[in-house]
Amino acid sequence: MPTIRRTVSPSIMSVTARQHEILTILRQRKHWSVSEIARELHISCAAATKAVTRLEHKGLVSRSADPMDRRYVNVNVTQAGIELLSSHLL
Repeated sequence: MPTIRRTVSPSIMSVTARQHEILTILRQRKHWSVSEIARELHISCAAATKAVTRLEHKGLVSRSADPMDRRYVNVNVTQAGIELLSSHLL
């Protein structure tokens, strides 16, 4: 899978095409679960979890417990993720 390079922030070395897809769908609405991301992209939950974890380490997404059901984890794009998508570098 090709890696897309960017120059926005030194803390974010690269974003893969898959990670870019995840950021794009996360921007569409709030509160996605990893399993919903996996279904949307037709990938395994394990692959989605791995990609989300990498995005989280880069500060582009965040995870939070659902206030109504703490077993459910929401994944949201962060402001840094929105800025990266808006920069047109990807």
